[in-house]
Formats: sequence, structure tokens, C-alpha cells
Amino acid sequence: MIISVGDKMDRYITKSKYFSQDFNAAIFSDPIRIYFSNSHEAQALELYFKLQSRKNQWEKFLRARGSDNYCYILLYGHQDQLVSRFNVPEKYFETGEMGEDFILGIGGPLTTDQIDELLDNLDQTMN
Repeated sequence: MIISVGDKMDRYITKSKYFSQDFNAAIFSDPIRIYFSNSHEAQALELYFKLQSRKNQWEKFLRARGSDNYCYILLYGHQDQLVSRFNVPEKYFETGEMGEDFILGIGGPLTTDQIDELLDNLDQTMN
């Protein structure tokens, strides 16, 4: 489900250091939430569809962290946005935490190979 990002979002991701005012759309597929700019909708949908085959594994990982938590995936338009929000050296993805919630920042746009590599790396982390 793609929705517009408004004032009544769950939790406080919209008030966190990770959130960008560029995010004006989201895909919610409990427990995964992908935030992005409309101009990156194609990449967000590609990521969403690739995640569907991993959803059970990711959900198990998240439930081990707490009973009612989320994985927030933030698809930034540029790598420098990721670097500044996560305060990390130049890279194309980084993980973080907000309470029991898992944060994944992606400095896009990414190639299909980079998305596959990213998801493979995360699969290993979650096992």
C-alpha cells in the first residue's frame, strides 16, 4: 500500500534524525515500512517486491527484538543524505536503531545488483 506521508504517522520516525523532509510517500507492509520521495517510487517498488520473499525471515528477526516493532527503510535520493543522517563515512547503506525498531538507510539510487547485495548482507545479519 503506497500512502502519502502526513502528520499522523506511527511512532516518531518522522521526528527522528533519520527522517528527511524529501520523503513524501511510503509503502507499509507490516512490519516493514519504506519511506521515499515520489521521484524514487520505481526503486522503492523494486525494493518492496524483492523484500516480499524475505518478509517472514525479517518479521522473525524483528519479533525477536520486541513484540511490536518495525523495520523502517529510508530510501534517500542521494548518498550524501545517508552519510549526514547516519553520521557515517561514504557508503550506500547503513543500519541504525530507534528503540526496538530497526532502521535501514539507503543512499540511492542503487543498481539492481546493489539492491541484491544489500539484501543478501541483511539476510546474513538477520540469521
